[in-house]
Formats: sequence, C-alpha cells, structure tokens
Amino acid sequence: MTLPPSEQPVDKPVAAAIALLAGQGFDATSVEELAEASGMSRSTFFRRFGSKEDVVFADHERILRQVNDRLAESRLEPLAAVADAALLVFEHHVRNRDTSRARYGLLQAVPALRDRELVTSHRYERAFLQYLNERLPQDGRSGYKAVAFAAAVVAVHNAFLRQWLRASPDPADAGDGDRKRAAALAAELRTLAETFRPALLGAAATAQPAPTVVVTVLPGQAGREAIAQAVLDALP
Repeated sequence: MTLPPSEQPVDKPVAAAIALLAGQGFDATSVEELAEASGMSRSTFFRRFGSKEDVVFADHERILRQVNDRLAESRLEPLAAVADAALLVFEHHVRNRDTSRARYGLLQAVPALRDRELVTSHRYERAFLQYLNERLPQDGRSGYKAVAFAAAVVAVHNAFLRQWLRASPDPADAGDGDRKRAAALAAELRTLAETFRPALLGAAATAQPAPTVVVTVLPGQAGREAIAQAVLDALP
C-alpha cells in the first residue's frame, strides 16, 4: 500500500547527499563521497541518480509523481484540484525542511543548478496545464487563460516557498509557523482560483442563485399555520 505524501518517510540517501554537497561545496564533493554518504556503492549511486546534479533534484521527481497521482485521483473541481496539488508540494518541503534549505543554499551558490531549478518548476506548470486541459470544457473559452492560471499557481507557490526558505528557522515555533504559512498559501491559491474561475468556467460556474422573495397578503390576525401555508402556496 502506498502511503499518503504526509506520511511518507524522508528519502535518507538524497538527504545525506544534499547535506554533504551543501556542507562541503558542490564542486569540492566527488561522486564517491556522495555514494558513501548515501550508503551505497558508486555504481548503485549512478544507477539510481545518474550524476551529482541529478541527486540534488531527485526528490523533485518523487513529488512530481505524487502531484500527478493527486490530480488523477482528485474529486475536486479542476481549479481547486490544482491548488490542492500545489499545497502538496509546499508540504513536502516543510516536512523535509533541512534538505529543502540545504538545496536552496546550493541553488544560490551554483548557477547551473539554478537554471535546472527553472526547468523543474516548468514541469510542475506543465503538469497543472495538462490536467486543466483534460478537465476544463473544450468550448474555446479557456485557451491561454489555463496557461496563465497554471503559471500563476506555480509563481505564487514559489514565492511562498522562497519566503519560507529565507526565514530564520525557529525550532520552538516551527510547527505552528509552518501551519500558518501553509494556511496563508492555501488562502492565496483559493483567491487565485476565484479570480480565474469566471474566465475558465464561465459566469454560470460562480453565480449564486438569487434569493427567492415571497410576498403574501394576509389578514392582520392570521395565525402561524395560515402564514406558513400562504408562503408555501406562493412559492414558485
């Protein structure tokens, strides 16, 4: 049985490799050292990860699979499902805070890794867009608006993630602070979905039914039963 993302264990070989790269320096660390830190042979390391660059982004591959699985299984309406999948990515980083922060330090120090991070972000964007294109009405309404929504979700998520990564960690407040940040991200993504919903699903998707107003004329001394019956009779 596959555990839900919130209960999946940390990938210890990846965490160990990234910690070594962050502490020792990307260029100063050999593949042999990474393999040893990860608890595997050099050949096994190459079979699993391929290169030093690949191990830095290895857990992105795992979370991208989880995102696609979450979208495929979602019972939410399309825009809410995409927002939910973006939250899954944020929660992954929060659960793996040390590894995520170590990777962020590497990205700031190694330009080639920053370039690859942009490619990785675009893969999430493509996954969201593909899902939207499969779920939204194919009536010509969405068009590039779906592209814009997928890009906006990734941009908002990444802005929250960078803010979290740059914040000075406070172990005493970590749990509560992380929950508040995740809740704030969820609220922003809901607002984003509401902004795009009319354009992607049409006004009918967001319009609330107008309240029914019933007017009756009764004698001044009418009792409750007479009033209730008159209202029922006047309802459309």
